[in-house]
Amino acid sequence: MEPINLSETGSIKDISDRLVLWAERSPKGLARIEFASDVSQQRVISKMRSHLEILGIAFHEISLFRQQDPETVVVKLLAELNQIPTGVVSITGFTSAFTNKIPLEESLRILNFNRERLVAPTLNQIWWMTPSFLQTSVHVMPDLNRWFSPRLQLTELVLLEPAPLASELILNRGVYANFDDAYRRAHNLLQRFEESRKAGTPDRELLVTYLLPALEALAEVGAQKELQDLTMQFEGLLGQLKVVNSPELAISLARIANLYFDQGRYSEAEPLYLRSLSICEQRLGADHPDTAGSLNNLASLYKSQGRYSEAEPLYLRSLLISERQLGADHPYTADRLNNLASLYKSQGRYSEAEPLYLRSLQIREQQLGADHPSTAGSLNNLAELYRSQGRYSEAEPLYLRSLQIREQQLGADHPSTLSTLNNLVFLYESQGRFSEAGALKLRFRQLL
Repeated sequence: MEPINLSETGSIKDISDRLVLWAERSPKGLARIEFASDVSQQRVISKMRSHLEILGIAFHEISLFRQQDPETVVVKLLAELNQIPTGVVSITGFTSAFTNKIPLEESLRILNFNRERLVAPTLNQIWWMTPSFLQTSVHVMPDLNRWFSPRLQLTELVLLEPAPLASELILNRGVYANFDDAYRRAHNLLQRFEESRKAGTPDRELLVTYLLPALEALAEVGAQKELQDLTMQFEGLLGQLKVVNSPELAISLARIANLYFDQGRYSEAEPLYLRSLSICEQRLGADHPDTAGSLNNLASLYKSQGRYSEAEPLYLRSLLISERQLGADHPYTADRLNNLASLYKSQGRYSEAEPLYLRSLQIREQQLGADHPSTAGSLNNLAELYRSQGRYSEAEPLYLRSLQIREQQLGADHPSTLSTLNNLVFLYESQGRFSEAGALKLRFRQLL
């Protein structure tokens, strides 16, 4: 096997090579891979299988059944793992494994509760997770997530030609495979939604089985701007369903509002966020973590509109609920701290923002890891605060560390990486270090 090229971090070759080295050196353990492209995922599996065969290491695959209750998922997974004597096991299908009739967070808590049984077999297990599933799992299963080593992200995207799935959804340019995968899943779910509705399927089942998963598929990728018409189609379909004010409806409304938000259509997002919040408060309670999430969403919308006085009490209430219900060191609490700090920074309230940014960074380092993309985000945000105050010597090492993490974990041309690179340019220009700023500008242009 060829040596790993760190410049290709996140590529198909890099991920497969790292997994093979891990399988050779580790007697047993868990590896986690974040992926967005089904095509790239299968290429990693194929490449890894070939390498392991040469090394004489047994390779097995487990594909989880769809739409099962969490206890059944655990029982079936354990049964399959216990039948495998040794080697490497690739486990796929987590995103669709759990029934939509139970909130995903509750299903994952049951998975987390059984973590010691799941890691007991003397095997190297690879768990594949989509971005949205991973984000939820990190927050709900911190105990299990600490056991994953390595934690990898498959960032390579395969350029595909557009597929004419339906006249209103045709794209007239090439799209990346992760977008294409989400696009196809969403369209197929919408087709099944229409077929099931004609067959008389109850509206609540239509919502949780087809419409919400379709929204989730699109929420996983940066597809919002390309799908403005489809966003309106989702809202229209949701409006046709006669469903009670259920948590699933609240989630669906929030997902559509998120799509509007990302498109800059704030006036259309606000009533959906408000209704989602109202449902959460009524059905789950004023202090429920999902209510905190709804408050945070609405506050972020108001902040983007410059409605700071309306955003602040919502952020504060969201933070208070997270601290009380999830814990002072929970990753969701770190997110809320970061958002409130960002609001204060936007208002020039730097002395109030700094301790919140510092606390958010500390939680993310402890709970997610020193090289996690969210940790890089905290480093970048704190550096921005220091730059705004003219504290350049304190800002620079934070920018550099954030840039290094993002390059390694997300890739050199990822938007977040480019954002930190651009911020570092501004820092150097503010200090009169124009030759260094110019070199970074050239690098920036080459990556665009």
